[in-house]
Amino acid sequence: MRKYKEIKSESGKASATLAQVGGGLILSGGFYALGRLFGKVLLPKIFGVAIHPFAYMILFVALVSALGIIPEGLRTGAKKLQSFFTGTLILIIMVGVGADTSLKELLDAITFGNVVIAFLIVVGAILGSAVTGYLVGFYPIDSAITAGLCMANRGGSGDLAVLGASKRMGLMAYAQLSSRLGGGIVLVIGSILFSLLS
Repeated sequence: MRKYKEIKSESGKASATLAQVGGGLILSGGFYALGRLFGKVLLPKIFGVAIHPFAYMILFVALVSALGIIPEGLRTGAKKLQSFFTGTLILIIMVGVGADTSLKELLDAITFGNVVIAFLIVVGAILGSAVTGYLVGFYPIDSAITAGLCMANRGGSGDLAVLGASKRMGLMAYAQLSSRLGGGIVLVIGSILFSLLS
């Protein structure tokens, strides 16, 4: 935050044990399984609206995080696992995303209307999040990157590209929060709208 006299840094990073990292892996797998269970078996529709399993997973993670149920050691292990995947394996992940991208579909999508819409979305996301971030006391550049650009990109791979280009990989946790919660909200709203309009 901009106006704090003492800025805390993460220079004294807590090291995670192998058991904590394994616990973080099991925790993430458990949330994924819980989201699939609710999205496919227990509650696939709410009031006739199909809810995506990924949206359920995000809601459960946000709820558990807000309640502070997960022990500190397990959170440290999950953070270490996340930093391993975003730091050590970033090139492999980006090559995999690039190899999976269809250039024909990408070129077919580049039309004047799509470029204008994408440009306006990016500008609106940057300006809206920067101004809002500044008004509540955050640095406008960091809030524009994490809340704006990472919300308007294509998810985890877009987060890697945006944070890598801006040299702010330390903001990955905030970018993922923006992508995951924003993506979950879009999935829920999209599910409602598509089921009402179909």
